[in-house]
Amino acid sequence: MQITVMGYTFGEGHDDFELTDVEMGLGEVRSSDLTWPLRGGTRPGVSYLEAGSITLSAVTPFGINDESAADSALGRFLSSWRKALAAGPGVLLPMIVTTPSKTRVVYGRPDRIDLPEPGSTSMEQGIAELTALFKVHDPLVYSSSPVILPLSVVPKSLGGIVAPIVTPVKTTLTSGVEYRQLVVPGDAPAPLKVTFHGPAKDPEVTVAGTTIGISGSILYDEEVIVNGRDRTVTYSDGRQAASKLTRKSRIDKFTAEPGTHEVSFTATDRTGTARITVEATPAYYHI
Repeated sequence: MQITVMGYTFGEGHDDFELTDVEMGLGEVRSSDLTWPLRGGTRPGVSYLEAGSITLSAVTPFGINDESAADSALGRFLSSWRKALAAGPGVLLPMIVTTPSKTRVVYGRPDRIDLPEPGSTSMEQGIAELTALFKVHDPLVYSSSPVILPLSVVPKSLGGIVAPIVTPVKTTLTSGVEYRQLVVPGDAPAPLKVTFHGPAKDPEVTVAGTTIGISGSILYDEEVIVNGRDRTVTYSDGRQAASKLTRKSRIDKFTAEPGTHEVSFTATDRTGTARITVEATPAYYHI
């Protein structure tokens, strides 16, 4: 197994640290059960998956046999692990877990580290042992490879010419509805992301019964990205674009259960080049 956090990879076959133990604290349930008044038992409430943690134990591998080399390995580890301190509030950072058969991603924050005792006999021999805690704030586990589905506008008709005619004459290409099938793997609801590529006016996509629409126009060199996992709406350059969502858009429900779902897309575009890209990131309840 290998673990990658903040761009730093350690684990099996790594030069700095190899994993000796991984403790997964995932899957706890938080509920709002209440005791029934004047009777036995409890009144069941709403249940949620709780945040968890992953505890990693690691040691310097064979080949590091002096304190100076062990100190250097510790420094490289801490330099990457502590980069998380610069992340702002509400920002979740990925931990990538790689095994011979799969790669999974969990989201949270690097946290506490227990470091070896300086000057100890172990350190003098180049044996540095550490324990690092990664707090998991999103209780689901995700695939590293999303399912991607592109859709293009379907020409329906040209707008009619209404007298009096004013030159230059302009027509508007309206769209029919393009339907495609999206197959979602996994065993938990997969978060969806849609990228609206301009030029387009009032584009709208419906996936698994949830509609996401953009009010107004997207220019030919613009893209609007709606991300259901972190519930953000931005332009491709990072500018906020939440004000462009239509009132019937439900970003809080922009997920899809495992299985096959119908995707529909419509827009108005006189160039006939409007398109979207739908992504589903398979989600799991376990690594």
